[in-house]
Amino acid sequence: MKTKQILMAGALALSMVLSGGMLSGCSNSSTKDTKTTEVAKKKEVKTIGQKTKDSKSLKFTNNTGKKITVFETKSSTEENFSDNLLEDGDAVKNKEQRTLYYEVKENDKLDVKIGLQDQDKTFVFKNVDTTDTKKVDVSLKDDKVNLDVTKKDGSTATLTPSEDSAKTEDEKKEEQEVKQEEKKEEKKEETAKADSSNKSNTSESKKDNTASTTNTSSNKNNTSSSSKPSNSSNSSNSNSSKPAEHTHNWVAQYKTVNVPEKGHNEQVLVQAAYDEPTYGYEYHSFCNTCGLDLTANGINDAQHVKQHMLNGEGGSTTQKPVEVQTGTIHHEAVYETRYVVDSPATTKQELTGYKCSGCGKTKAN
Repeated sequence: MKTKQILMAGALALSMVLSGGMLSGCSNSSTKDTKTTEVAKKKEVKTIGQKTKDSKSLKFTNNTGKKITVFETKSSTEENFSDNLLEDGDAVKNKEQRTLYYEVKENDKLDVKIGLQDQDKTFVFKNVDTTDTKKVDVSLKDDKVNLDVTKKDGSTATLTPSEDSAKTEDEKKEEQEVKQEEKKEEKKEETAKADSSNKSNTSESKKDNTASTTNTSSNKNNTSSSSKPSNSSNSSNSNSSKPAEHTHNWVAQYKTVNVPEKGHNEQVLVQAAYDEPTYGYEYHSFCNTCGLDLTANGINDAQHVKQHMLNGEGGSTTQKPVEVQTGTIHHEAVYETRYVVDSPATTKQELTGYKCSGCGKTKAN
């Protein structure tokens, strides 16, 4: 009886262990699925523009330090940009990556317009070649947006905006107003010329009618003209009292631009190469009678002493240390880098536009 109870208890314990393991396995599987979903969400990249069968795509990253609120594209031969591809309230945050979908005509390149938050100016990049482009970084340098393009072969290039793209909307409106004023002035001049031609024709017609009247009528007209001014003279006076049409006198406007100094570094010889002799000491035999250095002159000591003795003179030698050159030390030439000015810093006058000396209107260069 006790044996059966023990067996039943063991079976029950084993069943609990197995069921617990299965529950734990289910829990771990559920956790892994949740983490995988979260990672997938994090890796998801937002898009700009509509993906179609004809559209192309490229990835760009905002590295301007600000939010991009305007992003427009067009084919390079088209006149007008598309509407803002970023919907109201949407902005590309700093360090955010997006995938751009765009369409260009055959053999065309891409034009891009970019604007940053809290700025009233946009930056236009014309004829952007996206062939074999790996990625594009949007950066901000000297208050201007740049495109840093990296090709698939690893080569890089920085694209700068077109010269007139950084103008504010107010400046563009002013340029349009100036152009409209110029067109109005041209129309007024054409109208004035047409009116002048019509008046000339009318005057010729009146002369012909006057010539065909009788002498009596001519006399009456003369009498009338002597007593009071004629209608034609009043008309002439009226025309002469009109103010002259304004013609713009455009005066060039300049600004002073600083041109920095240009130069280069070059190597200048400071000390030429040379060989320095080295010295040491060696012992030579000197004749005590005549003082001759026998070693330096290659003379045998015994023979020299013998000759003195044959001459009836004393003969002996002394060993003395003598300084002699033992070798040389070679010194290489010494150079130093010096900056050489090619052209000094200066200033120049740069044309910025034109201004009418009469009315003060301005127009771009």
